[in-house]
Amino acid sequence: MKSKILITLANGKTGFATAKQLLEEGYQIRIFVRSKNEKTTQLEKLGAETVIGNFNNREQLRIALTDIQNVYYCYPYKPGMANDITLFIEEATKAEINAVVFMGQFIAEFNDTGSALTTDIRKCYDLLEKSALNVVYFNPVYFADNAFVIAEYVLQLGLMPSPFGNGKNPWISIDDMSRCLVELLKKPESYFGQKLFITGSKSISPKEMKEIFSQVSGKRILKVNIPDWLFLKAGIMSGMEFGFDKFAIIQSIFYHKQMRMNRFNIEPTNIVKELTGKEPEDFETITKKYFANSKYIRRTFGSWFTTFIKFNKMPFTKVPNNKEIEKINV
Repeated sequence: MKSKILITLANGKTGFATAKQLLEEGYQIRIFVRSKNEKTTQLEKLGAETVIGNFNNREQLRIALTDIQNVYYCYPYKPGMANDITLFIEEATKAEINAVVFMGQFIAEFNDTGSALTTDIRKCYDLLEKSALNVVYFNPVYFADNAFVIAEYVLQLGLMPSPFGNGKNPWISIDDMSRCLVELLKKPESYFGQKLFITGSKSISPKEMKEIFSQVSGKRILKVNIPDWLFLKAGIMSGMEFGFDKFAIIQSIFYHKQMRMNRFNIEPTNIVKELTGKEPEDFETITKKYFANSKYIRRTFGSWFTTFIKFNKMPFTKVPNNKEIEKINV
């Protein structure tokens, strides 16, 4: 009999892709979401059972965990994870959950990142390790998805704004992560207690990214290094389009600093192939998919002019000052 699996944050990127694949393979899936949207509807049409709730609500968690064998615990980009994981551990223990696959971060291996979210993840590691739960720690490098928030400027203006300095990263695709998560949720036992560092096929520099963008788009792309203050303005101006609030955007500032320190530049691991039987997608393959599906792929004078105005408004966007950033990053 196939396991009944709970996917938290199933409206998110990895949660949705993982739930969708498991449903298509015939697994019983319950999704835990804070609110319904188009993704929820898609999953329900495939047979998902939905529980609407918050991570800090004991009764909602209890309902979500009833009769569940394995859980993918993915937390939203917001403060409070360390407190909410304590509640989850209590209810998951009572429910006698077989396994938890916990979405962590590779960068949480460093204790000086400055990111409140990364600090919370390290606290969660400690709490989970002390619990009686069987946990698999799923710790990817920087998501490739984050490299394409600038797709509009790349495809319309031929510009690649980069806050990464010369730092390299073995970018990992959402598709590869979800394929790995599917296999772990089906058969997690061999990986209990392990930290799995999930990487793409090759660590590449921003210069190499720019060259791939040029090749795939068929346009000459110019890389423009931007400071964190300008990225923050861009994030505040456009973040909602990508589902990011101020807290999430501020975390990115800390991760870009880690990128410039070259901390993401690790030797690619074999975890994707070990779990899925396939090599991870390279950055060119990922880029082709994103560009092909981008609403900015067709350039007209109107679309170019709209992006040009948007790009030039960026420096004038109001952003939180340092004191406000400290209050948000808690």
